[in-house]
Amino acid sequence: MASKLSLGSVALILVGATVLLIASRPPAWIVLLLGSFALAVLYIVARTRSRYDPLDPRFGSCIPPISRPKTGGGDVSDHHSEA
Repeated sequence: MASKLSLGSVALILVGATVLLIASRPPAWIVLLLGSFALAVLYIVARTRSRYDPLDPRFGSCIPPISRPKTGGGDVSDHHSEA
């Protein structure tokens, strides 16, 4: 119950701040700056509360694993092994 109350309070504060921001008609650069901060905070909060890992194969990742090309033989010399 306390989490719903705090979530409602945060939502009410955000709506109030948005109404005040629109009513005060600030310069466009301030609106863009505050909007980018808000999106960054939203992204950080969503990522910290999510258990999604884009590289975890259980989530059906769209990123294919890195496959190394197979070399045919000894024609390619390894420069790192020479010392």
